[in-house]
Amino acid sequence: MGDDKQPEAPADESKIPPLNPEDPLFGLTDEQIKESLSVFGKNEIVIPETPLWKLFLKQFLGFLPILIELAAIVSIAVQDYTDFGIILAMLVINACLGFHEEYKAKKSLDELSHQLESEVAVRRNGETLQLNVKELVPGDVVLLVGGTIVPADTQWIKGDTVSVDTAPLTGEPIPRKYPGEHGDVILSGTTVVAGECYGRVMRTGEHTEIGNAQKEIMADKTVSVVSVFQKKIMLVVQILVSVSFALVIAVLLVQGLYYNGFKINVSQTILDALVILIASIPIALPLVLQVNMALGASHLATTYNAVVTSLPALQDIASMSMLCSDKTGTLTTANMSIITDQIFASDGFTAEEVILYGFLCSNADKKDDPIDRAIVSAFNDTGNSKDGYVQTEIIGFNPSVKRVVAFVKSGDKTLTIAKGLPAKILDTEAGAPDDHELQWKVDKINDHAFIKSVEATDTDLSSSGYKTIAIAVCEGNARELGDAAVWKFAGLLPMLDPPREDTPATIESLHHANISVKMITGDHANVGKETSRLIGLGTNVLPGEEMRNAPSETKNDIIWNADGFAAVLPSDKREIVLVLRNHFGLVTGMTGDGVNDAAALSAAQVGIAVAGATDAAKNAADLILTEEGLSPIYGAVLESRRIFARIKAYVVYRVAASIILVLTLSIVIFVTSCAVDSLMIIILALLNDVSMIPVAYDNAKATTKPQLPVAKTLVLQSLFYGLVQAGLSLMFIFSMANNRDERFAIDLNGPNNEGCTGEARGFIWFHLVMVTELMIFSVRAPRFVLLSPPPSMYLAGSVLLTLILGGLIAGFLQTWTVPGGDIGWIILFNIASFLVVDLMKLQFRKMIGEEPGDVILSDDLLTPTTRTETQKTVEKGERYRTHRESIVSVADRNHVVEVKSKSGLPAFFSLGGETMMDNGYVNVRKGVAGLAASSVVPSGTRRTKQVSSPY
Repeated sequence: MGDDKQPEAPADESKIPPLNPEDPLFGLTDEQIKESLSVFGKNEIVIPETPLWKLFLKQFLGFLPILIELAAIVSIAVQDYTDFGIILAMLVINACLGFHEEYKAKKSLDELSHQLESEVAVRRNGETLQLNVKELVPGDVVLLVGGTIVPADTQWIKGDTVSVDTAPLTGEPIPRKYPGEHGDVILSGTTVVAGECYGRVMRTGEHTEIGNAQKEIMADKTVSVVSVFQKKIMLVVQILVSVSFALVIAVLLVQGLYYNGFKINVSQTILDALVILIASIPIALPLVLQVNMALGASHLATTYNAVVTSLPALQDIASMSMLCSDKTGTLTTANMSIITDQIFASDGFTAEEVILYGFLCSNADKKDDPIDRAIVSAFNDTGNSKDGYVQTEIIGFNPSVKRVVAFVKSGDKTLTIAKGLPAKILDTEAGAPDDHELQWKVDKINDHAFIKSVEATDTDLSSSGYKTIAIAVCEGNARELGDAAVWKFAGLLPMLDPPREDTPATIESLHHANISVKMITGDHANVGKETSRLIGLGTNVLPGEEMRNAPSETKNDIIWNADGFAAVLPSDKREIVLVLRNHFGLVTGMTGDGVNDAAALSAAQVGIAVAGATDAAKNAADLILTEEGLSPIYGAVLESRRIFARIKAYVVYRVAASIILVLTLSIVIFVTSCAVDSLMIIILALLNDVSMIPVAYDNAKATTKPQLPVAKTLVLQSLFYGLVQAGLSLMFIFSMANNRDERFAIDLNGPNNEGCTGEARGFIWFHLVMVTELMIFSVRAPRFVLLSPPPSMYLAGSVLLTLILGGLIAGFLQTWTVPGGDIGWIILFNIASFLVVDLMKLQFRKMIGEEPGDVILSDDLLTPTTRTETQKTVEKGERYRTHRESIVSVADRNHVVEVKSKSGLPAFFSLGGETMMDNGYVNVRKGVAGLAASSVVPSGTRRTKQVSSPY
């Protein structure tokens, strides 16, 4: 795709409605829309969905299911048809449960996909509408602004010469200019980097360049995003199975050679060893992981209005320690209003003229732009007329130059008007030279009294919390005049952007959850400080220039200690995120809305696109907010921590249960040759797996400390529970075997040392059922079990039913008939040992640094309290101590993206049951615009709507 060749035109391209000859921006009429839609269809490529029968068969693939299938093959090879039938039933039951839960989760994720669809400004019937990109038809006139992913192959009509990132199609890192040497058709899937223009849709859906190239590839390839946590779980499982396999060989040799099993009954000896391997396999683990994440993602969207773009991003949200937040629209309302009685007009200009010139340098079609919207609204409120003025061209906002320039006709005269950051309007080289085609200094730049007056007024306004937009005017066409152009400073438009009502409470709640917030804004430092004071942040807000000019040895400390940064450039945002992530090792979040934020969003482990964000920002984000403000992030953090509290508890539980079963069964065989019936061990493994599926619905509580995916602590906790409980189990079993009271003694050797009795086998079996089932309540509890939040009724009921069923089987199975007294001893011992181990757990977690922190009891925002700057500093220090305990290892600081085939051998050796995502992301049906960014993702990379960024 590196050449510039346009795709072959479809045969009916001649049916594209022509532009309105009188007004090219009038757009299509209703009749033309209907006709074009019937000819070309919707602007989308329907990705083939996985048939339900394939979804069911997929349950039998993967590392864990295949181990069970091998066990079934061995069973039938030794002609043990009963065990073969039970193993087969175990596989089918797990597959049915997996299919049911995966299908339900898939439906939940399909619903999320509808919330990720983009909109674009479209001219129809002479009016501007915001439409879903799927509704575009050839002939539509669309407005493309910075940050928009081009929704269809679009021919430039009018506006700026736009810079377009064509890397998804061409691989070229340098943006192309349109119109220019590459023609005037901007291809779908590319991203407008700078400028704004109107364009005519020429090709949609599969007729576009990207659509034509991708429609077959999409059926064969998928991008699977594998989280750090998933990789570590897989590693733990592989180690567990490897150790279990070694024990199986040992059991086979001891039972076969030392106890003459190979002579007495070869098939039974093989099965006795095989069932130990089966007991070690956590076959339901992939299912529990998937259901937890899928249901959690659905809950985030429906309850907190926060949509995750990839399920593994939930782990990063749960681990987040630092949040860098944009100000406008996130911490504040973005409902800006011009305070007309505070307008500053220079000599020779009136306040009405300043508003008029601001209006003439705005675009009324950019209804999502809070600045243009405020200026247009203020002008309309004045009742003045714009008659006699016609805007002929506008050079749109660019975050690196921080200004807009418009060319306006007034009778025979031409005016060039600029609006933007005051410093850049006074002198375009302020801060640093930029690449805008127009450069100037206002005519009074050397009048120190005038400049001091403007700067003092700007400072006074910003100190009072006003955002200021400067206006300058040049009589004539400044492009043609060149250096002879004379620019006059017209005045300042003060805008009020108050903090959201819930922002102080959200900041308070995030701080309680040990997430520090740094405000990063393009506004004046005084505006940033005043906003910080109002919302409860510290007021150590530094100008971005101070950070940029700092020597490298002190820059990192400046970033660490600051409460925020103002007057920043896009590169500053990215640098701040990278320093926090890579130098300090914190999981860092970043909020943003514009194309200038995309680089920082992509650099952050948790990129958050706020409500109304541009396509570029959404595409770079891991979390997309569909409700304005910061509060949805707090809800997302709590839910993500709950999700991973459940998952970590289950992983620790399941690995520990495997250790208990493998060690207890193996050592009993080593010492006494007593092997529990292979059929019943398979049933035990099945009961353990099925009874724990409700963990996905457990009543977990978020804690005040981030949830980190540390494999070492998972393994250590699993070993703690596994080894302690296995040791206690062996002590109990052997002590009961040597019990002097014959009423309760169990016989592990049997008459004439011919093998243990059925009663002994039933005793061991029911004890293992009880110790493994009860353990989940200790593992899931952040504190002592009796003082922690209770489990959900689903989990408690599932465990209770399993224990009742296990007791009935042990007591009434004809070959076992364990006495009621022995069952009573098992119950008493397990309750006592459960409480002892739970108390030991607290000290062990403290020893390995896995104390969970306090439990957050409610999702409600905390009521903010007034603090002095000293108090804020002290609390910040306490949070930073927690941050230092939450440092992520270097290897875990990046996402891993793998391109996998949907079929072939690699699928057999995955964890099994991959998440229900097309292209690795939560999106089933796409408009063409999303394909380039999400369907062709190079290995090792991350994916990368514009409200005008702050000037």
